[in-house]
Amino acid sequence: MSQSELDLVLGTVENPIRRKIIARLSQEPNYQLQLSKELGLSQQLVAKHLGTMEGAGLVSTVLEESPRGPRRKEYLLKKSFSMTIDLAPNLFRARVYSFGAVPGVPEDDEHAKVMLQANDAFRYPEEATRIRPLAEIVAEVDKKLEEMEHERAVLLYLRSLALREAARTTRSLGKADRKRVLKYIMGEQGDSIRDMSQSFGLQQNVVGDILEEIEKDLGAAD
Repeated sequence: MSQSELDLVLGTVENPIRRKIIARLSQEPNYQLQLSKELGLSQQLVAKHLGTMEGAGLVSTVLEESPRGPRRKEYLLKKSFSMTIDLAPNLFRARVYSFGAVPGVPEDDEHAKVMLQANDAFRYPEEATRIRPLAEIVAEVDKKLEEMEHERAVLLYLRSLALREAARTTRSLGKADRKRVLKYIMGEQGDSIRDMSQSFGLQQNVVGDILEEIEKDLGAAD
């Protein structure tokens, strides 16, 4: 997802009313009038927010027959994605992961077993017999997600701790440019000298000299 698309999504979901509408539509598709009744909002306000969400590509509409009059619009969520925002001293990162399509999972992946269970449940001839295995799959997935979130929180804490210490260490290095390069290395590992020179507005040979000085200082500290 591009930065402009990310900004559009963030700008859309930041509104609490739109988040309530999204939560309701995540349960099932719904109509404007029904949404206004269930959320205790005016039809005009709901229509305004639905229009914003449709413009952002988060919802779409289909025309459904109405037993009491002309056809009416049914609104449904159009996208499936997970959004994470990491915010801490020396860290800001916003990412969006789409999961609307079937992901490729190697046979030896730990999630392959769960996917096989899901496929088996889908093949049950009687719909009623699918409920229990599907409920078990949801429970297992929720458990794994909770474990991943806990592990992620621990890793983010360790990363933040390391970056805070790195930032403290740079204060003793002296030159402002050297501090900037060291912070950049700690925050964006793997970027080339060319990328860093463009980011800092410095010539590549200047960045190279700074990196050599940092390496010498760190070697002497060891």
